[in-house]
Amino acid sequence: MEEGSLLQNGGGQFLHRLDDGRPLVPVSRPFRPTTPPKRAPARDWPAIADRLARNADEARTDLAAELGVSAAALGDLNVGWDPGGRFRSFPERDGDGQVIGINARHADGSKKRLYGGQSGLTYADGWDTGSGLILLVEGGSDTAALMTIGLSVVGRPSNRAGVQLLIDLLYEADIDREIVVIGERDEKDDGRWPGRDGAISTAEQLAEGLERPVAWSLCPDGAKDARSWLGSMPTLPMARLAALFVEGLEMETVDPPFTYSAPPPDGPAVEIEDWREHMLQARIRSLTRPGYYFDGSATGSGKTYADFSALKFAIGQEGAA
Repeated sequence: MEEGSLLQNGGGQFLHRLDDGRPLVPVSRPFRPTTPPKRAPARDWPAIADRLARNADEARTDLAAELGVSAAALGDLNVGWDPGGRFRSFPERDGDGQVIGINARHADGSKKRLYGGQSGLTYADGWDTGSGLILLVEGGSDTAALMTIGLSVVGRPSNRAGVQLLIDLLYEADIDREIVVIGERDEKDDGRWPGRDGAISTAEQLAEGLERPVAWSLCPDGAKDARSWLGSMPTLPMARLAALFVEGLEMETVDPPFTYSAPPPDGPAVEIEDWREHMLQARIRSLTRPGYYFDGSATGSGKTYADFSALKFAIGQEGAA
């Protein structure tokens, strides 16, 4: 109704005040900026790892019996114990040996990296002092299993992770020592095979990053992983067990992608214009000598210009004929 209304809108409706006549005052809400996500505080992971490893002999002995590995191997990995959280600690390192995170293994078998830590590799200080194959397995328990029988081994964080850290660690490894990525037999009902596919992918990336052949293999004798393989073996001398493991690997080698590096120049310096004329004459001579030619001249030396000039010369010769 029109009587007492404040105004009429464009649709023909009338606006009325329903309060007691007091002026309407908009409520102003203070601006509340979005709180940035909290970042984990910097933690001294080497110190934390050492603290957890202190007085952890009994916990390592219990874990060694549980896993079927040696307590000495767990000690070399600096495995520790947290009585408050009731977990065993596996330090994880970067390619320079620095502890960058800690993986906590709880009594029920569950694993969780401590807050703020990074995913890293599991290996002992003297992992590469021997000879023979360099084996790259998944996780700390498989690392301890192969350390138990005296093999050179590094643990990856998972089936595909840690590739760049491995490149940093292995870049200067002896070229005569073959690197082998060990995958787990964990094929799924739907056909997926994370352990095998991750091992292949890791080997391919390492071959490219290290510029050397890298092999991959599944665990021998149909075992799921290195620890279960060791647990299935009879009581034998450790050297014999190590030989059996290596002999049982069915390795597939991945070669690095082909790259060509031009040798450094060893002749006298040549002016660029003289070099371009030299390239042009070489191309013109090749017109009557079919075959494959390779020009390793540096970028900007004029290869494209020489190619077009040689084509113009050839067209001109045909026109003259």
